[in-house]
Amino acid sequence: MYTEEQLLFAYRYPFSKEAKLVVESQGAAGVDQSMDRILGMAKSRLEEAFAKGRLEYKDLKYGKLDYVMAYGYARILVSGLNSSIGITKYAAAEAGRSKDAMENGSDDEVVRIANELGLDVTIDKHEFKIGFRIFLENMGHDSQLSNFRLHSGSVILDRHEMAGLLKNAMYKEIMRGLPIKQSMIPQRMLAFSKSIRPPVVTVKTSAKGGSLAWIDKLLQTPIPDVRHRVVNLVLAPYLINIKGMSEDDAFKTISGYIERCKELDPNTKINDSYIRYQCAYSKKKGLKPLSMARARELLGSFVDFGQTKEVVK
Repeated sequence: MYTEEQLLFAYRYPFSKEAKLVVESQGAAGVDQSMDRILGMAKSRLEEAFAKGRLEYKDLKYGKLDYVMAYGYARILVSGLNSSIGITKYAAAEAGRSKDAMENGSDDEVVRIANELGLDVTIDKHEFKIGFRIFLENMGHDSQLSNFRLHSGSVILDRHEMAGLLKNAMYKEIMRGLPIKQSMIPQRMLAFSKSIRPPVVTVKTSAKGGSLAWIDKLLQTPIPDVRHRVVNLVLAPYLINIKGMSEDDAFKTISGYIERCKELDPNTKINDSYIRYQCAYSKKKGLKPLSMARARELLGSFVDFGQTKEVVK
């Protein structure tokens, strides 16, 4: 059996080794008896992630075990949806929830989960120390190194900064093994997953706005992948050479868009230098953005250019 302390840690970080041990302690019979209830919880978990882009962390007195078990079911169900957007949106929401839990946990807990994720972190007087190279590999691309303190080859972080850094590492861990192959998903769960409506990014087009009006809609519609090519083949040429924006204004518009994209998948190598370079290059060469036909080829796996599906907020 597990202790209450172990269950709390598993509840805060359902992707952790501790959580796996807690679930395994229930045995197959215990899992089977609660399957319908846990499946319902997993479905609600996915729907909350899809609708809100986040999962709320609550300090529950009861029901922690069910929540831990529902994590595994949610991974199975989201894989059954066969939706790359659904997977990245769910993983980002789950990582954000654990980040919120970390903000309210103990210092030792932060070090423990960091070390489990392969990040060598130590603590001294409520300040966390992490190696410079490891910090660079996990820092958000919107972060500026000059905002952090350096000492003897390490970066010094407070609790809030450490939680933000670990959010990216937790996201990578949650994404590990996803999607589960559909051939490995029990038919009952695969059928149940069909009752969940996956998120779909939809770019509605209108003749009224001209042949490139879809790009304005795209700027309102975050996507989880192919963002490098979207910046240099679509957004920079469009904003600079079609909309007539200055390089600074185009940079601000694209930067804001990429930040919204990170809500679906926080991992990207796009930084300020890349965006500024593409804006300058588009102006210098007089580049034009892709046509919608070519954009369909580029974005077809992530964007529906039709009129019927729901837009992801």
